[in-house]
Amino acid sequence: MPCSRKLRVVVLVAGLALLAGCAKAPVVPQAPDAAVVTAEELVAKLQEREAAMRTLKALFTVEASGSALKSPQRMEVALVYQRSGPIRLQAFARLGFPLFDLMLADGQYHLLFPLQGKTQKGLVSELDRKGGVGAPIALGLQATMGSLGGVILSTDHVSLRSESSHYVLDVMTEPDRSVVARRLWIERKTLEIVRQDVFDAAGGVTATMAYQGYRAAGSTSAGPLTWPSRVLAEDGLGQARLVLTFHEITPNPELTAPDWGPLKADPAVVPSGLKREG
Repeated sequence: MPCSRKLRVVVLVAGLALLAGCAKAPVVPQAPDAAVVTAEELVAKLQEREAAMRTLKALFTVEASGSALKSPQRMEVALVYQRSGPIRLQAFARLGFPLFDLMLADGQYHLLFPLQGKTQKGLVSELDRKGGVGAPIALGLQATMGSLGGVILSTDHVSLRSESSHYVLDVMTEPDRSVVARRLWIERKTLEIVRQDVFDAAGGVTATMAYQGYRAAGSTSAGPLTWPSRVLAEDGLGQARLVLTFHEITPNPELTAPDWGPLKADPAVVPSGLKREG
C-alpha cells in the first residue's frame, strides 16, 4: 500500500539520521585509574619514604583542647627529629615564653617545664597516662610524624583493600597478628596518608589523625616530599584534641650540638633557623 511504503521510508530515514547522529557524538575519554599496587608494594613505598627522612626540622602551631587541659591552649612548637635517634619538641607561648621542652631517646622521655623548674622522666609508652599535658603531648607525637606512615616491621602482618579513591592498609603486630594495631587510609593517586587510626589490644580506637592540605616540602632520596599543612588529631577518650598547622618543614638538615643542647630551666628563645611563615 502507498501509505505503508511511505511510512517505512520515513522510519528508515529517521533511523539512519539517528545512527548518523550517534556516530558523530564525541566520545569523552575516561581518566585511567591509578595503578593498582599490592600490600607489599605499598609497604615498601612507605618504608622507603620513612627511611629517606634521616633528619627533620619543623615549626608548627598547635591548638589543644580536651578534658586533660584546664582550658584550650595555643602554642608554637619547634621539632628536631633524627631517625632511629632522639626527638626534641620545644613549645612556646605566642609571646615567646617557653612552655615545655621534651626530649625522647631510647624509649625514655625527659620533660622539662622551664618556668616552673619542674621535670618528669619515664617511659615514652607511659607518657599518655601522665596527668596534665601528658595525653596531649603523647597525641602530638603521633600526629607530628604520622604522615610518614610510621615503622612497619617485617614481623607485622598487613592487609590491603580499596575504598573509593583510597587504599586502606591494616597493620597487625605480634604476637598473634590478629588484632589491627593501625589502620591507614592512603590516597590512591598520590600515595599520601590522609587518615590514621590507632587501636589498643582490645580493638578500641586510642587515636585518630587526619592529614590535610599536602604541599611540596623539598625532596629526599625517595623523591619529591610532600607534607600536610594541617593535621587534626583526637584521642579515643576525649582527653586531647589537637589541630597542628605546619609553617616550615626542612627535610634532612645537618643537625648540630645546639639542637640537642641540655634542657635548661631558665627561659629560652625560639630555636634559630626556624622562622614562622604566614
